[in-house]
Amino acid sequence: MAVIGGGLALLVGLMAQPLGTALGLLDWPDLNGGRKRHARVTPLVGGLALTLAVVVAAFASRVMMPAGDVVAHDLGWLAFAVAMMFLIGASDDRFHLSPVLRLLAAMVVLVLVISSAPDFALAFLHFGGAERLLLLGSMGTVFTLLCLLGLLNAVNMADGKDGLVLGLGLIWSAVLAAHLPPPYWPLLAATLAALLVLLWFNMTQRLFLGDGGSYALSALLGLLAILTYNHGFENWRADDVAVLFAVPVFDTVRLLVVRMSRGRSPFEGDRDHLHHHLHATLGWPRGLAVYLAMVAVPNAAALAMPGTGWFWLAISLGVYATVLRGTGHASTEAPDPAE
Repeated sequence: MAVIGGGLALLVGLMAQPLGTALGLLDWPDLNGGRKRHARVTPLVGGLALTLAVVVAAFASRVMMPAGDVVAHDLGWLAFAVAMMFLIGASDDRFHLSPVLRLLAAMVVLVLVISSAPDFALAFLHFGGAERLLLLGSMGTVFTLLCLLGLLNAVNMADGKDGLVLGLGLIWSAVLAAHLPPPYWPLLAATLAALLVLLWFNMTQRLFLGDGGSYALSALLGLLAILTYNHGFENWRADDVAVLFAVPVFDTVRLLVVRMSRGRSPFEGDRDHLHHHLHATLGWPRGLAVYLAMVAVPNAAALAMPGTGWFWLAISLGVYATVLRGTGHASTEAPDPAE
């Protein structure tokens, strides 16, 4: 499956410009010194490559399973979720949908998936150090939806510098690989291969993920994280899952609170993201290396020392606050368009 995923990503990467032109998925740089400062018109087709890799790998895995198999059922719904979320994000890339419309469309897709495939829904929480499960009951679907939408926003907000979301996706996929049930390994192998290929094209500014890519990736890894937790909660607990996505979620919560406290819409973008601070202070890709290390190191430590998720979650928060304070700068630039 890795060959399939990498091959599809390579094909889309090599044809990125004509594909982006044909589909109208192009990112034009701002001429007035605004947010978009890339050197040339760049195709937003990274999400297309990732979605093709995931969908093809999912259905290739399904055909090798007996009819009615639970894994085959879950793979079908996972492929559906990734494809639909890509279409929502790509529609925003193409037609600039309102944030409310995107949110509603994503909610419909995610509710359909988590209500149709129980492995993707949270029914309980098991934290490190706790002897009992915290049953969610009728609130399980609502809580699952809030988690997935929160991750969607966090990934979308992090997608502002070359290599960042793709690098995060590689780290998250590697952590999931340590716990994911074996029947899902081929799909994850295709995902990892596609992300690696896309990372090279992205770092050389030949393509961007676009909202289509960030939406597809957040749905894929968010749903896989829930499935992995449901199948292995005795060893990979709720606080371990929180460590996985902690840094971009911390940044998103801070941004939303700051914007609303200043009387601004939470959907109104700015240049106050963690990656903007790192870029201003360290440059890029040095800032990229720091951001990825902030995510990779606590997750590697939590994997090496099971049962310490709460500790590494606190460490992640402390490091995030320290780095943000150390790289803080007053932004005097115009706000971004809605994210």
